Amino acid sequence: MVGMGEERLPVGKLPGDVLSRSVLRYRGRGRGDVILWPKYGEDAGAVKLGGETLVIASDPITGSKNLVGWLAVHINANDVAVCGAKPTWMSSCILLPKGSKAEDFRNIASQIDRAARSIDVAVITGHSEIAPHTSSPIVVGTMTGRLVSKRLITSSGAKPGDYIVMSKTAGLEGTAILSTDFSKILEEKGIHPATIKKASRYYSKISIVKEALQLAKSGLATAMHDPTEGGVIGGLYELCSASGCGFEIHVDKIPVSREVRLICDALDIDPLRLISSGVLLASVRKPPKSREFKLIGRVTKRKEGMRIISKTGETRIKNPPADELWRILNLYGR
Repeated sequence: MVGMGEERLPVGKLPGDVLSRSVLRYRGRGRGDVILWPKYGEDAGAVKLGGETLVIASDPITGSKNLVGWLAVHINANDVAVCGAKPTWMSSCILLPKGSKAEDFRNIASQIDRAARSIDVAVITGHSEIAPHTSSPIVVGTMTGRLVSKRLITSSGAKPGDYIVMSKTAGLEGTAILSTDFSKILEEKGIHPATIKKASRYYSKISIVKEALQLAKSGLATAMHDPTEGGVIGGLYELCSASGCGFEIHVDKIPVSREVRLICDALDIDPLRLISSGVLLASVRKPPKSREFKLIGRVTKRKEGMRIISKTGETRIKNPPADELWRILNLYGR
């Protein structure tokens, strides 16, 4: 029952103010070996262990029916890598609804195995069960890795004047999910099967471990972030909120692939607000000399706000955007 004066929360990540007062303040015992505590916008936590720094991240996969095991590995590996650590050890919790079969567990576990092998990660523990109140598969992953960059990189390290760069295409993960779970609907809306098939292969692009570690080791990055819910705009909001800064980005500089554009147009989706795991967002002292990254804007002072510049004018972002995927899932009864 909702308390007096309280509204029910929307689907998706908790709003920052709710997260801060209802979750982040409860951190257990204060320990001197913790060097990165939970904070809005941060992808992971970190601890000192002897002469090493370990980075730990935990995330669930809740918005996809297919390839949940594959995504659980890569999403958590990405969160470790953006801190400058190499993902190494994984644990998984597989929760399936009533009526599921052994084959369903085997399918997810084999996905986890393939994904882990692809980035040299060991699956060291976990849990699997039929959860009576779960209506769709849920996989929760926890990833641990050793710091390999010279310093720990956080989402809160961006400074006014830094450049903002990104890799790949906006809406990457969301497009992979939509093309896989809603292929029939997309065909009915006129999307060619070849386009849908190509977009479904975006799952293979989900990992950002390689480019994140390269950028971390270069020493150029002041902050890095894996934009999940809320897409590129949501990721920028989280990164700059954590850093106490604003941003100015230019829509025409943000890469959006043909497949993403066609599928988003068919479903009336803003690709910049569609879940975008597989994209690396980073603030850098100077743009890296790599074709993998596109310069999309600058970090600004907080008082200048969070601004999106397009041909039609300027939009100011005052709150984290709701992810477009949740709207589509609700619209089509998922």
